[in-house]
Amino acid sequence: MRKFSLVGLVMALCILFSCSLVQAQDLRTISVDGSSTIKVAPDKATISISIENTAKDAKLASAQNAQIMQNIQSAILGLAITKDKMQTTNYNLYPVYNTKDNSREIIGYNVSNEITVTIDNIDIVGTVIDTAINAGASNVNSIEFGLKDSQVYKDKVLQQAIADAKRKAQVVANSLGKSIVNVVSVNTGSTYIEAKNFNNAMYMRAADATGVTSPIQSGDISVRANVSVVFEMN
Repeated sequence: MRKFSLVGLVMALCILFSCSLVQAQDLRTISVDGSSTIKVAPDKATISISIENTAKDAKLASAQNAQIMQNIQSAILGLAITKDKMQTTNYNLYPVYNTKDNSREIIGYNVSNEITVTIDNIDIVGTVIDTAINAGASNVNSIEFGLKDSQVYKDKVLQQAIADAKRKAQVVANSLGKSIVNVVSVNTGSTYIEAKNFNNAMYMRAADATGVTSPIQSGDISVRANVSVVFEMN
């Protein structure tokens, strides 16, 4: 009796497994890619400003550098930019050697100090740069434009990319006399925000070409998304 029960169970499992195979074979899918790009005006900017000076004494070089940086920061604060928007990102103090006749004699000390300034009003980027230079800045290393709330735009462009994939799938399915009935899988890939940088070389070329350092035109930022979606159709 147990033998027949075991055989019956095996047969039932085989039938169930066979049905599963048939269902899997009957599943008709279509795989499509979707993409979207939106253009957004930047609403913040980060400026990298540095100063560099040399003196015969390390203490003197450091003190002179500190004074210049204090002047720069005070001038920027005068533009209604708060102190928490400024951050020191690099500081170096190193000896300068006499390179003649393979000498290792120290003839001075070089100090470089770099700060970044985050600006919520991009209309004053040029003014901030001019102010920093007039206060003693040696270099404007870079200007980076960005978005305060980038996630909002990432979500929006992702929705549009999925809608694009669905539209393509429906076009293909309709052409075959079929219809989309379900989503089998989704691969969201990556969402990309274009880096909008204005480096020192670009800045200097712009200044040489126009004779002035401002205004700086940021242009729009591109936000892109790509997805791959597998749809079921019947």
